[in-house]
Amino acid sequence: MSEALQFTRAEHGVAELQQEVVRMADMVCEATRQAALDGIGSALSIAADRTPETPDRVREIANQVLARAQIMQNEIDRFLAVARGQQH
Repeated sequence: MSEALQFTRAEHGVAELQQEVVRMADMVCEATRQAALDGIGSALSIAADRTPETPDRVREIANQVLARAQIMQNEIDRFLAVARGQQH
């Protein structure tokens, strides 16, 4: 195989990886945005009730949003490790 052909294949591989990174970033941004909006909407709805349980219910929703964010962060970390060639 010629050196030029090998270089072209390597460039193609890098371009595909870059496209995959962009797709992953878009998915994570959308998932994060949606999780935040869902959490805010739920918290505002609960806060409107103004019951003695309101603070605990809002805290529960905040913890759920944080748990979702941690899952997304774990996926990002895993993806980056794979992209860098550090898969286990």
